[in-house]
Amino acid sequence: MVTLAVAPLAAATALLAGSAAVRRAPDARAARAVATGCVAVTAAAAAAAMVAERVVPPNGVTGAVLFASGAGRWMPLVTLLAGLAATALAPVPSHNRRTFARILLILACGTAATAVTAPAAAVASWAVSAFVVWRELRDGSPASADVLPAAFTHTDTDTHTGAVGEGEGEGGRGAGRRGAARLFGLHHLLGVGACTSGLLLAHRPGTTALAALLVTVGVGVRQCLLPLHLWHDSLARAAPPGILVAFAAGPAGLLLLPEITAALPAGGPAGSGRSGGWGWDWGWLAVAAALATALLGAGLGLVARDIRTALAQVSLALTGIVTCGALAGSGLAQAGAVVAWQVGAVATGGAVMIAAATEARRGPMALPGQGGCFARTPRLAVAFLLFGLTAVGYPATVGFIWEDLLLDGVGGWFVPLAGALVLAVAGSGATVMKWYFAGYTGRRDHLGEHDLTTREFRAVTLLLAVLLLAQVHPGLILPRY
Repeated sequence: MVTLAVAPLAAATALLAGSAAVRRAPDARAARAVATGCVAVTAAAAAAAMVAERVVPPNGVTGAVLFASGAGRWMPLVTLLAGLAATALAPVPSHNRRTFARILLILACGTAATAVTAPAAAVASWAVSAFVVWRELRDGSPASADVLPAAFTHTDTDTHTGAVGEGEGEGGRGAGRRGAARLFGLHHLLGVGACTSGLLLAHRPGTTALAALLVTVGVGVRQCLLPLHLWHDSLARAAPPGILVAFAAGPAGLLLLPEITAALPAGGPAGSGRSGGWGWDWGWLAVAAALATALLGAGLGLVARDIRTALAQVSLALTGIVTCGALAGSGLAQAGAVVAWQVGAVATGGAVMIAAATEARRGPMALPGQGGCFARTPRLAVAFLLFGLTAVGYPATVGFIWEDLLLDGVGGWFVPLAGALVLAVAGSGATVMKWYFAGYTGRRDHLGEHDLTTREFRAVTLLLAVLLLAQVHPGLILPRY
């Protein structure tokens, strides 16, 4: 029986109303304030609803619940917390009123993904959010018309135009975004179509193998699995950072991963004891693609020449790790994969937006360029380091919980796979440390950039506090089925 979750649907409705309000804002700064307020209020309401659900027992209404059960319970709040980073830390030069409105639309799709306990809801959420991202990329240049007139300074994060393009003029950047739009649109059109077709064929006799292939290809696009990952790096380079974070915070990919194992032919080699109920040969293809994705992301992150590419590769590695955990056939690994997605959506989003805020103050951050002065911008530096280390599962952070669960579960399924994932985690952590030193240390002088503003500081403090509380009581975020 299909169950309706009321809270995600209400959160999506509130975000849609906020998107309409953002479009009526007088300028980009006002739009950012409206968008941030809308996301913050909606997140607070979702958190209050989760507390109320634990205090007040369900009323027994058939077919309707407050939140989805299992892994879907935390997903709306996680998406909203990542959305808070995407709006509160967004620089105005690369985000206009239209962009902020579309960020709220994408977040609404993400929160609505768990409103109905059926894969069709996740596919619809993915399709609509991908269309919004494609429209943003196709429309081209950022919000120069919405930025308030001001002098060019290094100290105003809202007027520094260094983050608008990576050494490109408006024409070059517009062409780059249109090319990224084509690549993104083709991949996600293929992914949504393949996944939908596979789900429709899954229960028809004689089409099991075809359905498994189509679902695997479709989910592989959403999860950036090799060789269907080419859209990810171009999106990270061309899209406004807030759009990137909001789209990555959508849970559609994680919700659809179980459909791969459900569609795969049952069985495995005699005596293997590791097939987990699905075809060993078929399963290895998906797991091998996820592992290759994790190792590729970790390796490319180490040699990246700019911070946007580096963080995109870290995100790619984490996506591969999550996919391996979800497909490993172990309940412990699957729980670790869910926690990894929860932590990664917030922490990776925070790191990406901190880097964007830094670039708005200083210009593009690249290895050949100038480093930072830690003594003058300690909050920016520490925020980037904490978000980054939490995302990659550094010990003494909440990220270490998912790392322990996932690697332990995968190791019980196949030890060499766990060893390879350790390399991916280590490479991602080294990338974070490399860019912390390259971007926020190494200079004694100061270019004039200021540290976190009041709005940014409040958002960062709230997100880090949530991650700290999750570390104190990790049992709260573990999925219960």
